[in-house]
Amino acid sequence: MAYLRHQTLTVGLILGAIACLVAPNIRPTVATILGDTQPVSAIPTERSPIISAQNVSPGQIEGTWELRDAQRPDKQKYTGTVEIEAFRDTNNLYNLSWETSAGDYTGLGFLEGDRLLVGYGLDEEIYGAVLYKINDDGTLEGRWTYSQADGAVGTERAIGGIRGRIEGEYRIDGTDPGRPDSKYNGLLRINKVKNIYQVSWIVEDQVLLGVGLQVDDWLIVGWGQGNSFAVMDYKIERDKVKGRSAMSGQENLGKEELRRKN
Repeated sequence: MAYLRHQTLTVGLILGAIACLVAPNIRPTVATILGDTQPVSAIPTERSPIISAQNVSPGQIEGTWELRDAQRPDKQKYTGTVEIEAFRDTNNLYNLSWETSAGDYTGLGFLEGDRLLVGYGLDEEIYGAVLYKINDDGTLEGRWTYSQADGAVGTERAIGGIRGRIEGEYRIDGTDPGRPDSKYNGLLRINKVKNIYQVSWIVEDQVLLGVGLQVDDWLIVGWGQGNSFAVMDYKIERDKVKGRSAMSGQENLGKEELRRKN
């Protein structure tokens, strides 16, 4: 997670977060986001070891889509558009930009089969997405990124869960986006409220929060450093996309239907 780092890891604290803007030739990392005085030079993006077959090509989902029948989890209806663009050669990762009557915001999504699984920030400058594969043995194997990682992806493995159940407490270890030699470890706690998963990571006594949705044998989690983050599950059907969303602080689901804009 972007809250994580193998040295300082002041998870989710806003102090120093926005001051992480770096020079154009330097990729922001967890270290620079959280105030480490030693910025790390850009590292070529590493492909995630988790690979799955893709049923949808970038050309099928890239472009501008019009929002139809859109409603937030707090019941607020909205209209507008969403622009979807692939990060080239980076782990089936996409950038999303919404321009809506309820506000403008951005997100990051992983493409798996016919699903685009997205974490986004409503009022967050730093937010991210974590996609966990739910394994039969009760472990979770994940990859994650955040808004200032320039398309780089990190990894995270969670052990100690109960077979056939997502809720519980896990021990985690992982690597930062674009830094395969980095290491962090801590605890992951997952609780279920209705159809939504409330997620927290604890690393070096600091806490970061997220909200998640289960999609088949995947758990997609959106997280942020404040309290305005969300998660979206898009199902792609040719020229139509149907989505369901969950938002921090809300127990109900939202919805979106997208139609390609001519």
